[in-house]
Amino acid sequence: MTTATQVTAERDLVAVLQTYNDVTERLKRSHETLLGEVARLHEQLHEKNRELQRRERLSALGEMAAGVAHEIRNPLGGIGLYASLLERDLVDRPGEREVARRISAGVQNVENIVRDILSFAGDAEPKLAPVLLASVLEGASLHTSPQASARNIGIHVDDRLSDVELVCDAAQVERALLNLVYNALDAAGEAGTVWISLGERADSDDLISIVIEDDGSGIEPGCLQRVFNPFFTTKDHGTGLGLAIVHRIAEAHGGCVRAENRAGGGARFVLSLPGSMGSGEADNRRVLAGAIMRSGGDE
Repeated sequence: MTTATQVTAERDLVAVLQTYNDVTERLKRSHETLLGEVARLHEQLHEKNRELQRRERLSALGEMAAGVAHEIRNPLGGIGLYASLLERDLVDRPGEREVARRISAGVQNVENIVRDILSFAGDAEPKLAPVLLASVLEGASLHTSPQASARNIGIHVDDRLSDVELVCDAAQVERALLNLVYNALDAAGEAGTVWISLGERADSDDLISIVIEDDGSGIEPGCLQRVFNPFFTTKDHGTGLGLAIVHRIAEAHGGCVRAENRAGGGARFVLSLPGSMGSGEADNRRVLAGAIMRSGGDE
């Protein structure tokens, strides 16, 4: 009898120990999962804080740049006017007239820089409407084709893009695409190639991705995180505002843009924009983006 009682007690003890071990193992796994989730959320919070600080810096920079641009534009208009008058009056003196013409050309270059600064610093809240991407690409093509032809650069456009509809500000998106394509043309060089294609669309995401690639030398690894910073450029010309404006337009639409290197060589930019108004998540992104634009904390 005593033996049977001992066996039962031992069996019960083994069962208790096994249950304890199972519970302990489950708690250990839960703890590890929780630690992983805490680490992920901590990194996410850290990234959001970095983005907020970046927005604040860019907002202050944008306000300062806009003020400087306005101050420059006033005397610049006068210089341009007097240079054009000189150019007209010196019609019988070709040497002096060429100097006046160069002054006018320099004024125009500065005016282009001022316009870029004001475009970056100005009100970016988009006027949303359903837009066929094909019409936006057609407008961009009219501007980029001469440069592509002059440099013998082939531009290949994905046929699938003709069926895409965006909910966007057509003028702003055309500006963003122009900046990306011009950037790709510069990178491709003589007799290079540029591709404009439809990116893969995640099932959980309502954003449509437009991919612009070139077969140039690609982006230096140390520059990948800086290419969208205002006034950052590796070229010997330009203001360094083109990609910053693209980034600002993408965020104003509740979308995004990212830069990476193409597997076959060259650079790859992915511009993601809302493709429909049916998604509540998309609407929330655009409302939040609009609120940010109005508050002055924008890119």
